[in-house]
Amino acid sequence: MSVPKKTKKAARRHRRTATEKEGAVSLSATMKCVLWALPITMAVGLLLLLLSTALLLATKDPDRYHTAAALAVLYITAFAGGLIATRLCHRRSPLLCGLCESVLLILLFTLLSLCLPDAWKHTGQSGISLLYRVLLFPATMLGAFWGARQKKAKRRH
Repeated sequence: MSVPKKTKKAARRHRRTATEKEGAVSLSATMKCVLWALPITMAVGLLLLLLSTALLLATKDPDRYHTAAALAVLYITAFAGGLIATRLCHRRSPLLCGLCESVLLILLFTLLSLCLPDAWKHTGQSGISLLYRVLLFPATMLGAFWGARQKKAKRRH
């Protein structure tokens, strides 16, 4: 008893599309996910900035902790950006998602800092500013790999 040729071809075609869906993500698809994640990341960062501003204004001396709060918001935003980019890319290629997201965040924050009037006055602190931006890479990568984790199945006893 033989199986008709049409059924075999349909089965091969179905297998091929299933493996393509499970395969590696292309660079263009990853960039599309990262570009979609960037505005979401900025919205999360703005929300964190508003919350930290409200928290700082509730203290007696808001100027005392503004640097620490700004750095915390910066790195939590970077972490969230990596996580969101990887999740939008269906938990695939977290390394590429994290790298692309961190490069975009660094470019965006650098362009935004050039718009500030005090950015040109503090040229002596450019080394520390560069260090803050370079540390966005590990924060974003950590978020990307955290977002790629799969939930462990609970074993029933």
